[in-house]
Amino acid sequence: MNSLKLEFARRAKGKTRKDMADAIGKTENSWNKKERGEVAFSDEEKVIVARELGLTLEQSNEIFFDGELPNW
Repeated sequence: MNSLKLEFARRAKGKTRKDMADAIGKTENSWNKKERGEVAFSDEEKVIVARELGLTLEQSNEIFFDGELPNW
C-alpha cells in the first residue's frame, strides 16, 4: 500500500482522518494505523475509501495494490 498517496488523496479532498474513520466505521486511531500501512484495509473498506475520496481505478490501484493490478 502507498501510504503517502492515500494521505495526499485524503488531503486533496479536504477530508480529515476523523472523517475517514467515520466513513469506514472505525476509530480515528484505527484509521491512522491503516493510513500508515500498519494495518491492512479490508476489501469493503477499500471500496468505501475509493468512493469517499472519488478515486479513479488507476489511483485505487496505485494506493492499495502498488500498481500491480493489470490495466483493463
